[in-house]
Amino acid sequence: MPERVTTRRLLVATVGLATVLTPTPAAAEAAAGVGATELPTYTYVDLGPLGRLPDGRSFSEAATVNAAGVVAGLSTTSRPGYSLHATVWTGGVPQDLGTLTGTAYSSSQAHDLTDAGVVVGATHVDATDPMHAFVYRDGVMSDLGTGFGAGSGSVATGVNDAGVVVGWRYQKQGAPHRGVVWRDGEMIEIGSLGGSAGPWGTLSVANAINNHGQVVGAAATPDGPLHGFVWQDGVLRDLGTLGGATESTTANDINDQGQVVGQSQDGQGRTRAFLWRDGDLRDLGGLAGQQSSAANGVNEAGQVVGSAWSAVDPPNNHAVLWTDGTIVDLNEQVPGLPSSVTLRSAQDINDDGLIVGTACPVPCHLGGDREQRGFLLTPVG
Repeated sequence: MPERVTTRRLLVATVGLATVLTPTPAAAEAAAGVGATELPTYTYVDLGPLGRLPDGRSFSEAATVNAAGVVAGLSTTSRPGYSLHATVWTGGVPQDLGTLTGTAYSSSQAHDLTDAGVVVGATHVDATDPMHAFVYRDGVMSDLGTGFGAGSGSVATGVNDAGVVVGWRYQKQGAPHRGVVWRDGEMIEIGSLGGSAGPWGTLSVANAINNHGQVVGAAATPDGPLHGFVWQDGVLRDLGTLGGATESTTANDINDQGQVVGQSQDGQGRTRAFLWRDGDLRDLGGLAGQQSSAANGVNEAGQVVGSAWSAVDPPNNHAVLWTDGTIVDLNEQVPGLPSSVTLRSAQDINDDGLIVGTACPVPCHLGGDREQRGFLLTPVG
């Protein structure tokens, strides 16, 4: 499958998830046989922006990396107005994918790409409508539409090697999100896990797809909260939770082995990173003594990346890797990492172990006095 995130999400990586002092036996078993026995070290690449905003600020996010080490995400531009554009970095050099309007204040964002370089995401299409899902292929950005007409929106979050795209759509601003699959010119709604969405609720969202056509995301249940799911050929499977039926779960990624990662609340309402495999939902644990973790991406070897609350840097997350039954703080695995840089969240990992995500000093937000940056980590040797 094309290695990715969710962004989503975007995409979105700061969480309040609970952990344990050391990886639990369940977490170790979930990651057993995964990764190397020796903890990897990495070189660090700052994925700089396309340009700076008129006030001098700049910003970039890395969402996904493919087999060739090409990274996709978004960054600021130097265009008039406040513009964030979908961006692809090849060899660390950014390429602007533009928007479908090309006007000031119009933005776009890339969420996934294939090994062949097909990119999906969301873009403004005119001056009034919400963003629409797009596919970018051979230098051309195309609108995937919404199926609802004027005033509606959609977002593409994942794509597989066959070109099947997943994401969600909504009829108007504030209307429920509905998970969808774009396949062979057809838009297929995923539906829910038996629940319904209120006027501002979510019926379902799709976050990733593998090369077998299995889709993961989150959907409404009869008990109210969203649960993670696997969808294939119209059939939804509830992944359950680490707690009871009234807790929530989100599935963020799936590999071609059918391993699913995401985050789930436990019985105390705390949320933890998980790995689901063959009907078994396992807690992946977190950094020592802390209470947050989230799993965003998984490669074909079952190595998992995400973020976890840090004991040495409260109240912030650190980018982490789960490998060989161990959780690794990636900040400790980059010799010579600049002292001003903290790796906050890892969003994706490819089959060669390249990792992408978001880094910044404190505070880390667009508009603060420090600038958030996408990063690429390459294993040494």
